[in-house]
Amino acid sequence: MKRIGFLAGVAGLVAVCGSQVAQAADDYKSFGIRVRAIYVKPAESFDSRLSALNPKLSDDIIPEVDLEYFVTKNFSAEMIAGVTRHDVKLGSDYAGSTWLLPPTITLKYHPLAGSAVSPYVGFGFNVIFPFSSKLNGVGDFQIDNSVGWAAQAGTDIRITNNLYFNIDYKYLNADTKATIAGTKYNLDLNPHLFGIGVGYRF
Repeated sequence: MKRIGFLAGVAGLVAVCGSQVAQAADDYKSFGIRVRAIYVKPAESFDSRLSALNPKLSDDIIPEVDLEYFVTKNFSAEMIAGVTRHDVKLGSDYAGSTWLLPPTITLKYHPLAGSAVSPYVGFGFNVIFPFSSKLNGVGDFQIDNSVGWAAQAGTDIRITNNLYFNIDYKYLNADTKATIAGTKYNLDLNPHLFGIGVGYRF
């Protein structure tokens, strides 16, 4: 009877410990909000018919807010929101401007979730909405909306239990068209986004 009681006690202790370990494994904060400063560098490519004009888009630095939801400890979904403004240049001369709204959603994998330094990679899609586009001397100038894929990599560095420093990179595939004086031209925006910021998880 003593042996049976001892074995029952050991089994109970193992069950309790196992339960605590399982609970610790699932102990993660599901929601996160992050604020970043983003350097936006378009890798633009204009239609070859415009090559003689040497068109370019300027870089921009913007604030950005993103929301993150952890489906499991190692997988999360992130949505970013921000607006960028870019000068349109012909050679070195200012010729106009455009604004871009690029909502982006990525699914991220965190292989070292829970560590003080937690890298991640992500893949998803983006939609880019250009607006208030203008070109000097041209009444009919418009950039079409685009839908493309997005790739991401970065690292969260824990400051406190809830606060994180973040370094992030994204590439947005954005192949679209521009209408200039009634003629359609190919335009690939393809911006690179380099970001640093802080996030709060709860």
